[in-house]
Amino acid sequence: MKIVHEDSNGTLAGAGDLLIGVKWRFFYSEKSQLQLGIYPQLLVPSGDHARGLGERRTAFVLPLVAQKNWEKWTLYGNVGYWWRTAAETRNYFYAGAVLERDINQRLTLGAELFGNSPKERGGHSELAFNVGGVGS
Repeated sequence: MKIVHEDSNGTLAGAGDLLIGVKWRFFYSEKSQLQLGIYPQLLVPSGDHARGLGERRTAFVLPLVAQKNWEKWTLYGNVGYWWRTAAETRNYFYAGAVLERDINQRLTLGAELFGNSPKERGGHSELAFNVGGVGS
């Protein structure tokens, strides 16, 4: 469930739509450290669309997920397709990948690249990049 919060000329906060899904890993090779799976999901339009908190209509997503580990590195990502049923929206493809490296037992650093085809009629494709880390 997505929680939306904006602070510009007021506050918008609340619960968004609900995604329900089941992840199934259908391939795992201990030798190559490769994993493949699917993660079909149903979007239940539980958020208030008028307030910018939801889709208003049911949607479906079917991603293929993959992960590869070697030594201190992990590469994982997904590619998928959204079927959206709201009239003002359009179906779209998306893909993303993350590369992480264990620096030591307490720190992992990573970079992510993510993009999608247009989500709205007349819209544009999007591409995003993130970097970050996890420490303990």
